[in-house]
Amino acid sequence: MAEKIIYLNQDSGIPLFGLDFIGIIDRGTNIIELKPLTLCNIKCRYCFVSAGEFRTNFIIDPTYFLEGVRTLIDLKGAYDIEIHIAPYGEIFLYKDLLMLLDLLWQLEGITTISIQTNGLLLTPSLIKSLESVNVTRLNISINTLNEKLAQYLSGCENYDINSLMKNVKLLLESNIDVLIAPVWFPGVNDEDIEDIISFVVEMRTMGYSNLDIQLGIQKYLIYRTGRKLKKIRPKTWGYFYQQLGNLEERYDIKLKLGPHDFNIHDRPLYSIDINEGEILPVTIKAPGRWKNECIGVINELSAVKVLLNSPLEYSDTLLGKNINVKILKSTQYDSIITTYLPY
Repeated sequence: MAEKIIYLNQDSGIPLFGLDFIGIIDRGTNIIELKPLTLCNIKCRYCFVSAGEFRTNFIIDPTYFLEGVRTLIDLKGAYDIEIHIAPYGEIFLYKDLLMLLDLLWQLEGITTISIQTNGLLLTPSLIKSLESVNVTRLNISINTLNEKLAQYLSGCENYDINSLMKNVKLLLESNIDVLIAPVWFPGVNDEDIEDIISFVVEMRTMGYSNLDIQLGIQKYLIYRTGRKLKKIRPKTWGYFYQQLGNLEERYDIKLKLGPHDFNIHDRPLYSIDINEGEILPVTIKAPGRWKNECIGVINELSAVKVLLNSPLEYSDTLLGKNINVKILKSTQYDSIITTYLPY
């Protein structure tokens, strides 16, 4: 259980741009990515952000998102905007989700709202509620149809794959599209990936379209801050796409998906003109998720993640301090800024 939860709103003093784990992320496309919370209901053994173990968790007031989203829509143009809700955690733990969706649809230019979820908290009544607020698509992480393997991969002994698949079929009867997004763990769920492909093919033969049910197989990647499956080494991208090509031929289904398959295209990017290696003054406003992380503020729109190098750890004595940090990451393709201290 996390030691504390920090609530972000208009009075919190923590901007919505700049952080990778909470707030709003812009990657220079027509997609605006929202991360409303960091809580999770499971602890997947492969989670690239180690969700479910954070020392500090964060939850954002739904009304706080609106000005930030408006800022991006004004920059990108009020047309063909997709809102993608993809938290470092599980979105259906966010009690204000329906309110947030209602508020977002009131903004001009939004045509699609997609949501990323592990799906375990879906119920028939929740599906009806999501349909009532016009959710466009659910991206559901399903790595296997084998319950024991699903329980192992998710670190959740109560993982009920039968219940989840019943809800997937209910979604197909609704106005909400489904994208099943398994991660392929070489040597672990090879046959399971084919089971999932077979399920999607079967649904399409029953009359559901390529938009009603999509399949986006993901390559297993290892991140320094994430949990890792033991004894599994990720394959190269070349090998991964070669295997997808083989499965495409075997099952007569498109598996190599790109931006055009989701109507993703370039738009202006919100960013700050700073470069890696620069020294930047910030004000420390909150702890981060881990003991060696905190949140610094540049201005009213942008925050930065501050990594505290050993032996430095976060304590409340840092709150409110104006300090100089060094830019570790600031790119031209997203709005995320990472810094470190001492340097």
